[in-house]
Amino acid sequence: MSATDRPADTEKATRSPVSSPPIADARQPHSGQSDIFFAAVKTTRMPMIVTDPRQPDNPIVFCNEAFSFMTGYSEEEILGTNCRFLQGPETDRDVVAQIRAAVERRDEIAVELLNYRKNGSTFWNALFISPVYDDAGELVYFFSSQLDISRRREAEDALHEAQKMEAVGKLTGGIAHDFNNLLQVIIGYSDILEARIDAGDRSGRRAVEAIGAAAARGATLTQQLLAFARKQELRDRLLNFNQLIEDFRPILNRTAGEGVILRQRLEENLWNCRIDPVQAEMALLNIVTNAREAIARQGTGGAISISTRNMIQSADQPEGPANLEAGEYVVVRIADDGPGIDPTIADKVFDPFFTTKEMGKGAGLGLAMVYGFMRQSGGLATVEADAEGGAALSLYFPRAAGVTERRLSAVQPARKGGAERVLMVEDQEDVGDLGRSMLEDLGYDVVLTRSAREALDHLAQDSDFQLLFTDILMPGGMNGVALAQVVRRDYPRLAVLLTTGFADEAIEEGARSYELIRKPYRRSELNERIRAVLDRPGART
Repeated sequence: MSATDRPADTEKATRSPVSSPPIADARQPHSGQSDIFFAAVKTTRMPMIVTDPRQPDNPIVFCNEAFSFMTGYSEEEILGTNCRFLQGPETDRDVVAQIRAAVERRDEIAVELLNYRKNGSTFWNALFISPVYDDAGELVYFFSSQLDISRRREAEDALHEAQKMEAVGKLTGGIAHDFNNLLQVIIGYSDILEARIDAGDRSGRRAVEAIGAAAARGATLTQQLLAFARKQELRDRLLNFNQLIEDFRPILNRTAGEGVILRQRLEENLWNCRIDPVQAEMALLNIVTNAREAIARQGTGGAISISTRNMIQSADQPEGPANLEAGEYVVVRIADDGPGIDPTIADKVFDPFFTTKEMGKGAGLGLAMVYGFMRQSGGLATVEADAEGGAALSLYFPRAAGVTERRLSAVQPARKGGAERVLMVEDQEDVGDLGRSMLEDLGYDVVLTRSAREALDHLAQDSDFQLLFTDILMPGGMNGVALAQVVRRDYPRLAVLLTTGFADEAIEEGARSYELIRKPYRRSELNERIRAVLDRPGART
């Protein structure tokens, strides 16, 4: 509240010779009332101080116990000192300038300011300052009330971050949907061309393979966008993360590479989670890859540590991040001893397309995918500087009751196409034409319709089909899930296979009882899924 400003890491302002607040003297006509008032203020729970602008550097001449408790300083350390001693490196200098200007004008002011306690920790301070005049109209004190609003600010920051991520998620999810349709056309026709190219045409085959590989890379990027947008299909199951890490250890070792030691410290009685194991493995892979590249920038070897533990997040005394809901969690922490993370970019690392790598070295989607996967799984991902150097990324998975399920699937031989009749529904003309070509190339008899209503009209005239193959998102008021539900009711012998490049949570919920193949799919993958649907026992009885 002084007109002067000095960094907090310098010595405190020179103390006034005042050893106790001369409050009663300044209010001599009403000293009895004044004593009662300040005795009440001294015991109130709201932190309060009084400064004397008539003395050099406007020192504090009164503080109550609440102010001492909030800041960690004793009354003896506070009295006689200018209140700038609460400022620090991250204190907003513009706000400090506003306070200084208000004090010089003798105006009231209310601001929120980042201050520092005696132990070096920070807190957000809701600060109100008002001048106090005597009966003659002379300025005698500045009165200031304070309030620690750190929890509120953290909640507001978390809400702002969630809103930003949600907006970006909607945008990226829509982009991924459109790209998946484009990639479907590229991948589909490259598969058809590859099947028709003569075995001796090596250059032609290499060209088609290059097209397919590039398109597959594009498909991976769009999947990462969908993961960030929390719009990818999660096939969750009950598992223990310790077992997942042990099973995935060989791949993690290869990803860490030579010169990097991969350590693990796994809690013995780790709780189970209900998550998608494939997405969980991809999240681990992305984090370990980032850690490896951070270590590589040092030019020397290093170590990556993976640890697990159980954690109970209490609403009263949270052990984890403030924006993590109360409950029981499994915490997976991946730390490296690389150069660490710059605090100025710590809140950006989960943003899509944000990267510190050189141009062409990364798309900036790896950690964005991790963020989206964790939020869709009901958990949270955080990043921070590790206490021992380097950076640490923590994943908080909600605990699930039950035992670990382990299923082994036998390798099935590749299946041939069939001659069944397929009713295909796809509103995108190029994707629909491709799908019909792929199915006909596999031997199926295909009728292509452009909307759910057109498909139902066709079934009313000709219901002799074995499979309905429909996109989920379509115009016209009826999507693919609603169409599948009508077909299941009115044509129970007709098998159903859904496809999509994007789906929101409401659609995903309705699609759970149907087989689904996600765009972009390969020709062989489409045939495998169709045969799995049609050859299932009782599928067409």
